[in-house]
Amino acid sequence: VRLNFAPAGSVFVLFRHKPGADHLIHAEAESAAAGVWRVAQSKSGTFGITTWSNAAFELRTAAGKVLRAQVRDLPAAQPVSGPWALSFPHGWGAPDQVILEKLGSWTESANEGVKYFSGTATYSRELVVDDSMVSGGRSLWLDLGSVKNIAEVSFNGRNLGILWKPPFRVELTPAARRGSNRLEVKVTNLWPNRLIGDEQLPPDCEWNGKPLKAWPDWLLAGKPSPSGRLTFTTWHHWSKDSPLLESGLLGPVTLSIAQEVIP
Repeated sequence: VRLNFAPAGSVFVLFRHKPGADHLIHAEAESAAAGVWRVAQSKSGTFGITTWSNAAFELRTAAGKVLRAQVRDLPAAQPVSGPWALSFPHGWGAPDQVILEKLGSWTESANEGVKYFSGTATYSRELVVDDSMVSGGRSLWLDLGSVKNIAEVSFNGRNLGILWKPPFRVELTPAARRGSNRLEVKVTNLWPNRLIGDEQLPPDCEWNGKPLKAWPDWLLAGKPSPSGRLTFTTWHHWSKDSPLLESGLLGPVTLSIAQEVIP
């Protein structure tokens, strides 16, 4: 049974039958500084330890075996710094692309199209991978740090899935190749920022308190908002002074190497 736990994660496991082979009953690292690591048992009965940091490990089995392993030469996680190319979809108020020397919330931008953007924008850049990162039982991992609010990662055009909760971490090994690699991270935020941005413009409808008073003529005629607003709602959720929500890839983004060892 392979269980991968996220921070604060938990599960219930019920075994209905006695195990037919020796199995793990205890696993520990030499210190809490070992950080993230995990143990898996293969169908043949052997155990493998995957660790993201240098440490010594001890496993004990139901048959009384004590197994030990140590990892000494893993490099520290590498920061992935700028520049990043950040591309926005056309027609939603933001420029087609901006270049970021460092990561931060879209709401900190001096460009109002970026500041008030809601939707999906794409971060892209090149990463260099060498053999030492993905050979000899090693695997390459990308950690996005903080994301507001979900991310979809592609590496060399291969979709590696959607990350919707911490840790925003994904393995790059299956798509990695020696030399230059293309990384793309699509990040989607929430709607309030664009709605608040539209509140900076003149009104294009009438309100009866919070609810809409009546459907505006321009909407019924299928025309764009006369004030240039990009959104329309039937409830007045936000004002122009409402606080914006942090958005985008906040980081820090790091590359780390995991080592698998057989004790």
